[in-house]
Amino acid sequence: MPNIDVLRSDFTKAADGFADEHDGLAKDARWILDAIAALGDFAGTDETANTFRQGYSTALKSTTTYVGALRDRYPEIAERLAGMKTGFDVANWANIQSLPKVSDLPDFSAPDKKPNP
Repeated sequence: MPNIDVLRSDFTKAADGFADEHDGLAKDARWILDAIAALGDFAGTDETANTFRQGYSTALKSTTTYVGALRDRYPEIAERLAGMKTGFDVANWANIQSLPKVSDLPDFSAPDKKPNP
């Protein structure tokens, strides 16, 4: 496994990015679908056009469902990334706590520079 240098701020930035994209994703998808709808009935009226419309209608419903599901997961992803930052902080402190303890140095007497017990 490669050594990955991850900063706590990376988790925060990623979480903020997912939170920001939450509404943007749905808005952008709606804009695209509305632009396609604005084209009107461009397929025609023959059997091939009817087949196209049926397929397009099914695909449109699926796309709307998938985009909505993805959009709804973005806040959860942001929350979990923020939790990873917290876990990272806790792990760092646990690591620091596990370091060997160094006792205080003994006091030295002024005249002979020998340690005082």
